[in-house]
Amino acid sequence: MKREPETTIAQYANDARVLEELHAVPPYRVYEVSLDGRRGVLKIDDHSRGHAADEGRVHAFVASETSMEVPNVIAVGDDHYVTDWEDAFEGSPTPIEEEWAHIAGVWLGGLHADTADAFPGFGRPRDHGTGLTIDVHDRWTDAARERIAYHREFLETVGHADVADAVDRFLGENPGVFEGCGGPVLCHGDVHPEHLSRTDGGTATAIDFEHALGAPAEYDYWRAATPYFEAADGVGTSALRAFQAGYESVRELPAGIEERRPAFRLLNLVAFLESLYLQENLGADERERRAENMRRLIVETVEDAGG
Repeated sequence: MKREPETTIAQYANDARVLEELHAVPPYRVYEVSLDGRRGVLKIDDHSRGHAADEGRVHAFVASETSMEVPNVIAVGDDHYVTDWEDAFEGSPTPIEEEWAHIAGVWLGGLHADTADAFPGFGRPRDHGTGLTIDVHDRWTDAARERIAYHREFLETVGHADVADAVDRFLGENPGVFEGCGGPVLCHGDVHPEHLSRTDGGTATAIDFEHALGAPAEYDYWRAATPYFEAADGVGTSALRAFQAGYESVRELPAGIEERRPAFRLLNLVAFLESLYLQENLGADERERRAENMRRLIVETVEDAGG
């Protein structure tokens, strides 16, 4: 049964009010709220694939254990979390352009630098009631295969488990495909203008750690570069260069990042295929057209990589 937002926030203030629904795309609902006059944001699970508590713990970890700007976390519950309101995200998102790309690279490089020694291995961060824990794998390939298995659970319900299986086979048969990618850092998992905004001071602040992962830095790099910078109309190449320059002004990227690009592309395509169906924000014809394109890209990438 879905919990009502009014009931959820009532535990955090004497005067708790839901002001506006901001976002209602599975697997979450997001609301602007007021807690004793304090403006905030509630994010709450709206689907079995939601994991707002895990996301809230990641967000709180970034706020308390790194130097990166994020809204303050007010509370984390078993199916939700609440943060302070952040004015930087009011209005329309900043378009993807060189200036934003450079700032995004700086922010992401800072997050990775600050968390380079934070985790004992690779895996999914989780809420354990009072803090953050992580599903630990010594090898990134094992964590990546676990992630593919996670996406497969949902993709099986919409008829696309076979492409997840193809990627898993490829990784199982090519265990060295990620060799040289480096150790785990905290990866945001979805850096784009709706989730990372420039502040008045010229820096950036971030929200939405839904896809956070203890992963190699280039996992985050390609999660941003492939769908957003490379596809940006008229500024794709220049935006990507600005993003990389911003990142490397803080922290070097690992050598060999281009050689590992196809393997990371496969991980991202499987994740994007799930989102295409889970978020339900496209008409059926357009969704199926994009799904077929993603399936084709997965098959082609496996074949080109020698799978």
